[in-house]
Amino acid sequence: MKSNRKAFHTIHCIMSGLFVCVVVYLILITQSKPLAETQYDQTTPFESGWHTEDGTELNEKTLRKLKNISPSEEISIFNTIPADLANADALFFRAKNVFYSVYINGKNVYEPKIGESVFYTNSTGTRWNCIDLTPKQCGKEIEIKVRVAYENARCGLDGFRIGSSAGAVMNVMQEKMVAFITCVLMLFVGVLLSVADIPINIRSNKNHELLYLGVFSICIATWCLSELNIIQFFFDNSRAMQVVSCGSLMLIPIPLMLYLDSVFGFKTKFVMPAVCVASAVEFVVCWGLHLFGIKDIHETLTLSHIMLAVSAGLLIYSIIKNMVTQSKKQGANIYSILRTIGLCSIAVAAFIDITRYYSGQTSDSAQFVRVGLLIFIICFGASSLENTIKAVKKGAQTEFISQLAYHDCLTGVGNRTAFQERLDELEKSIGSNSVGLVMFDVNDLKYVNDNLGHSLGDSMIQTAAEIISGSFEECGECFRIGGDEFAVIITGTEDIQKAYDDGEALFKEKCALHNNDPASELRISIAHGFFLYSKNGKFEKVAEGLREADRKMYEDKRVMKTNQTPPAEYYAERQTKAV
Repeated sequence: MKSNRKAFHTIHCIMSGLFVCVVVYLILITQSKPLAETQYDQTTPFESGWHTEDGTELNEKTLRKLKNISPSEEISIFNTIPADLANADALFFRAKNVFYSVYINGKNVYEPKIGESVFYTNSTGTRWNCIDLTPKQCGKEIEIKVRVAYENARCGLDGFRIGSSAGAVMNVMQEKMVAFITCVLMLFVGVLLSVADIPINIRSNKNHELLYLGVFSICIATWCLSELNIIQFFFDNSRAMQVVSCGSLMLIPIPLMLYLDSVFGFKTKFVMPAVCVASAVEFVVCWGLHLFGIKDIHETLTLSHIMLAVSAGLLIYSIIKNMVTQSKKQGANIYSILRTIGLCSIAVAAFIDITRYYSGQTSDSAQFVRVGLLIFIICFGASSLENTIKAVKKGAQTEFISQLAYHDCLTGVGNRTAFQERLDELEKSIGSNSVGLVMFDVNDLKYVNDNLGHSLGDSMIQTAAEIISGSFEECGECFRIGGDEFAVIITGTEDIQKAYDDGEALFKEKCALHNNDPASELRISIAHGFFLYSKNGKFEKVAEGLREADRKMYEDKRVMKTNQTPPAEYYAERQTKAV
C-alpha cells in the first residue's frame, strides 16, 4: 500500500510539472495586449495646460501638492477640453484631501456627494472621479474650484486623463492588483493565525503568540487596503475609508508589543506596558480631539507615526538581539532562520521602495514593503505556530504529571497528597467559617480481595468512590486517602450541617439502591463519621477535628459489623440464590 502511494505521488508530480510547463508556454506565446491595456490606450494624459485665474501655469507636480493655500481659501484652476472628443469619453482624475466642483463654460457639471458624520475627518479623503463629457463640449473651458482640507498636508489633484472611463479604471486596478492581492493575503494570514490560536489555547491560557501576530497582521492589512484607494470602485465613501486608514494605524503598536513580549520578552519589564499605555493614551487623545472638533485624526497622524517608529525600532532590536543570543547558545535553527528571512525581507523591500521613490516611480511607493511584510508575517507565524504547539504539548505533559501527582488513578478523585495539601491550606486560611470533615471506610474489602479476586475489589472501590463523590459533589471535595478509606471536606456554604445532612441522606439512598439491585455483584457497606470544625470550637487545629471524625467513623463501623450479615454468609447466600 505504501509503495502504491509513493508511485501515485510521483505520477501526480510529473503530471503537475507538465501542466505548469504548458501554461507557461501558452503565456509566452500570447501576442495580443490585455483588455486593460487596450482600454487604457484609448485614454490620453490631461496633466498639461492647467493654469490659475491669474495665468500661473500648473504642472503635474504642483497639481499633486497645492501649496501656500489656506483651508478657508477657494481657488480655481482652468484648462481647455480637447477638440477631438468621442461620444464615450470622460475626464478621469484623483483628488486627495480637497473639496472641489467642476464647471464647463460656467455651468456646474460635477460635484461629489459628500456625507456628514461626527466621525468623518475634515477632508474627503482620496477619491477617484469620472466626469462624462460630450462632443458638444469640445474646445470649451473647464474649471475646477478647489478648497484644500489641510494647510500642511499633501492636498491636490493628479492622474488627469481623458478618454475611456473603463480604461482608466481598469488601469488603476491593474496597477494596484499586486498590492491588493498582497493585502488580501496578509488579511487572510492574520485571520488564519488568530483562528489557529483558539484550539491551541482553548483548555487554558498557555501562549497567545499566534493571536497577537494575527491581530497585528489584520491591522496592517486593513491599513494597506484602505490606502490603496481602489475599494472606492466598490464602496463609494472615501471619507469613511480615510477614517479606516487613520484608525487602523493606531491599532498596530499594541498587538506588536504583546507579540514581541510573548516571543522574546523584554529585559526591562516596563518597556512593553509603557509602549502599550502610550499607544492607548494616543488613541484616546487623538479621538478625543477629533470628536470635540479641535483636530481630526488625520491632522494628528504624526503621533501615530511616532508610535509606529518606536514599535518598529523595538521589533528590529528584539529580533536582532534574539538571533545573536540564539547563535551563541545553540547555533542556527529553523526558528532563527525563519525570523532572519522575515526581517531581511522587510529590509530589502524597504530599500527597493526608497530607491523607487527617489527615482520618481511614485505610483505605488510601498509595493515591495507590503510583500516584505507578508513574508515577515508568514515566516514569524510559522515559527510561532511551531513554538506554540511545542509549548502546548509541554503544558499537556505537565498537566498529565499533575493529574498523576494529585489524583487517584483507580477512582479519579483526589489522592492523599491532594488531601494533605488541602488540609494545610485550610489550617492557614480558616477564619470564622466552619469546615465539615467526613471520614469513610469501605467494609468487606479484604474479604472480597481474598475470596472473590482483586478485580472485584477494585470494582468495589470504584463504586464506593462514585457513591461518595456523587453524594457530596454539590458541597464538598472527595479524596481517597488509603486503600479503603475516603474523606470529604465540606466548605463554601453557610450551613455546613445542613449540607452534610443532605449529602448523607443522598449517600444512604445511593447505597440502598445499589444493594437492592439484583444485578449488583457486590454489597457496598461504608462506615462514615462527621465532625463540624470551627475556629472557636474545642479543637485548635483542623487535624484534631479530623481525628474526631475518624473516631466517629470507627464507632459507626463497629455498629454496622454488629448489625449486618458477615461477608462470608452474605456472599454464600447470594451464590446459592443465583444457582
